[in-house]
Amino acid sequence: MSQKKITRNQKRAIKALLQYPTIDQVAEAIGVNSRTIHRWLNEPGFRLALSQAEGEAIDQVARRLLVLGDKAIDAIEDVLDCPDQEGASNKRLAALCCMLTLTRKAFIGINLFTILNGGG
Repeated sequence: MSQKKITRNQKRAIKALLQYPTIDQVAEAIGVNSRTIHRWLNEPGFRLALSQAEGEAIDQVARRLLVLGDKAIDAIEDVLDCPDQEGASNKRLAALCCMLTLTRKAFIGINLFTILNGGG
């Protein structure tokens, strides 16, 4: 069974779904009724296009997190090699450790998303 191509407004909706947290905001951003967005979300072709766009967005985030993770590890090494006397290093180290924890949690979420969408 062939699926019809998505419309230009549906492409705009997909982009908006990746930018806004609510259906109402998405609908307002592209100038349609929120019921239209809900209807599109039930169409297989639209869902497939949205899933592909979400996957691409997640891939971009993963690449950025890898870069940030490397930078955080380098910065942690710098702090450990050259601690200061005023406590700034402790604050920086705590922030960097927090960033690494968030990175790890994000990768767990990315892996779960991939598995649930048949890619794992």
